[in-house]
Amino acid sequence: MKYKFTIITVCYNIVSTIKRTCESIINQTFQDFEWIVVDGGSTDGTVDILKEYTARINILISEPDKGIYNAMNKGIKLATGEYINFMNGGDEFYEKRTLEKVYNKGLKADIIYGDEQRINGDKTYIHKNWEQLTKDILYYRHGISHQSTFTRTIILQKYNFDENYIISADFDFFVKMFNKRYKFSKIPIIVNNFYIGGISSQNKEICSKEYKKIRKKHFTIKYFICNKIEPLLEFLYNSIRYPRYFAGWIKQKLLKPKK
Repeated sequence: MKYKFTIITVCYNIVSTIKRTCESIINQTFQDFEWIVVDGGSTDGTVDILKEYTARINILISEPDKGIYNAMNKGIKLATGEYINFMNGGDEFYEKRTLEKVYNKGLKADIIYGDEQRINGDKTYIHKNWEQLTKDILYYRHGISHQSTFTRTIILQKYNFDENYIISADFDFFVKMFNKRYKFSKIPIIVNNFYIGGISSQNKEICSKEYKKIRKKHFTIKYFICNKIEPLLEFLYNSIRYPRYFAGWIKQKLLKPKK
């Protein structure tokens, strides 16, 4: 591979936030990376700002695409780095030493991930990704964000993202890689700043439907049975052992207002 990292930035009509993404990338202390920008044909001045960084951008594409994952797949096809990170328009690395820290922790696993800082207006908090992914976590919880991950390029070029998903193809990809037994490794650093309000935040209903579809696609019938039977068994156990629990449930049902 030509570079240690490939940073792919996908963007479309985000003139007010693209600069912070660009600045966080060019100011990294570790510069052994290529930067591929895939713009969806912006018309609001985003491309004009991107052109200010052409001295550091290795490849700049600006053309209509079929959605975010179509654009990400375009970038994957062109990547020559050992690992790919997606720092899409509007988001940014947590600090100038992020890539340096990732490199120093050792590039051994197939998919390396850290934590992320989430920003919602004036409020910020650190979102801790799972120390170790399991099937139960992926089924009952959520996966990891693509901004905080570094995935071997040869894996992404082999599988790509499923463009049938509007919002959740990265979750589909990570579950698929987990089932194929690729090695995931958590590193103890904060990788990125994630700004609440993007496409997934604005389309929670679509996101929820896609997650259900992905779980149905990748998990065995055992997980569906457990998902339905376990709550019922817990209810029966509590009802038998604690009669007041059952009485309270009956009272709640009887007093529940009719719609």
